[in-house]
Amino acid sequence: MQPAPVQRQDEIFCVVDRDDRVLGYQTRAECHADATLIHRSVSIVVETSEGLLFQRRSPRKDSSPGFWDVACSGHVDGEETYAEAAVRELGEELGYDGPAPEHLGTILTELEDETEMAGVFRLCSDGPFRLMLPEVVGLQIFPAGVWPEQLTPSGRLVLAFAGSALLGGQIPPQR
Repeated sequence: MQPAPVQRQDEIFCVVDRDDRVLGYQTRAECHADATLIHRSVSIVVETSEGLLFQRRSPRKDSSPGFWDVACSGHVDGEETYAEAAVRELGEELGYDGPAPEHLGTILTELEDETEMAGVFRLCSDGPFRLMLPEVVGLQIFPAGVWPEQLTPSGRLVLAFAGSALLGGQIPPQR
């Protein structure tokens, strides 16, 4: 028997159209079962003085388990704003409570099993950051031009979008 996922499947997500207009609200389970349900998420790229911070996702996550991802990512809950979700996720996943991240923009990420309207943020900080189990099982700083081997598909899209603002515009190669 497999252990339960680390996320509640009844979490309420904001469902939007391709122009990011609110259509209604659905559960995590419903959104992840139907790739046509575009739901809001946030991704925070953390740039430290030594390079970019990445998180290792729990093997119990319901998408890309065990993969590396940008430092912090998550879904926008209910009527929460992108900025509110980014601050909440930084606390939940990195134990961070410093200045708020900078909003770089919003992109549509269309993956095989999920479609998200992702608010992309940038945080320039050396922390402190803490490993917040069970969702995140590893944190590592990668120097400029070095990328984790198993990077989530959404992480690649976020880094490509944010690349011009990060570490001289370098983005991870496709593998």
